[in-house]
Amino acid sequence: MAEAALAHPPQDDLLARYRHDGFVVVPGLFSLGWREQVLAGMTETFRLRAASLGVAPPAGEGQVGFSALLAGLFDRDVPGYMAAAKLTQSLASVHQMGVSPELMGVVEALGLGLPAISTRPVIHYMADRLKIPGGYQKTPPHQDWRSVQGSLDGITVWTPLFDVGLEDYPLEVVPGSHLQGLLDSTPDMPNYRVRPELYSEADFRPLEMKAGDAVVLSGFLLHRTGETGGQNVRVSLSFRFNNAAEPSFVQRGYPDRYVYRADPGIVTPGFPSADDLAEVFPEARR
Repeated sequence: MAEAALAHPPQDDLLARYRHDGFVVVPGLFSLGWREQVLAGMTETFRLRAASLGVAPPAGEGQVGFSALLAGLFDRDVPGYMAAAKLTQSLASVHQMGVSPELMGVVEALGLGLPAISTRPVIHYMADRLKIPGGYQKTPPHQDWRSVQGSLDGITVWTPLFDVGLEDYPLEVVPGSHLQGLLDSTPDMPNYRVRPELYSEADFRPLEMKAGDAVVLSGFLLHRTGETGGQNVRVSLSFRFNNAAEPSFVQRGYPDRYVYRADPGIVTPGFPSADDLAEVFPEARR
């Protein structure tokens, strides 16, 4: 992007802190240019769906306006809100950010000699007024490796689009927990929950972060979402990587826990017709 990222910690220091704690915060990894591009795509996705339902554009700008936009759609059409939120994870700008030179430089500095994307990007939208009925709101104490089961040095990169304070559902981590190995867990959709007898509440450290900062987590680091949030939406993106050169990953035949397949059914009966396609390709009718 046009705006240069802020200075990062020296690579040796970055790697040492990561290996010791199981996580490391990289201040200002993503420039304002990246954040504006991604947020613009998200905003337009939600705006288009809201407009199709006659939801009036919200007042306000920045985080306040974006929060109002999501709340307006959520209040009118929860399934439509969920579909729009899911779609934003597939925006080209999000994927471009996930393999940007800034991010890949950090990934390689942490020793992933042959980085491989392990899952599609994940975007978390969290606010008190966006709680899905019967769904999950906060992620419980868990380790990302259990769901991925890739390379032992696999990582998650988590970055917020807006500042995250102690009252904004902060990410909470347990420093050094990556050295305990894979902890016993129970299913807690859409994730797993580490058994509570294996940690103490006092172990968790909340991370206050500025927009554009990034925290890199070992796949074995115990972490969760903080309990306290507010009306403004907390937006964060997660990018996950395996190391295709890690010996145990190679020896286990590159296991892949994620299966993406198309539903062969027709979602909208009778659609599209020839007339629908003529709207997209008008020149073909001439």
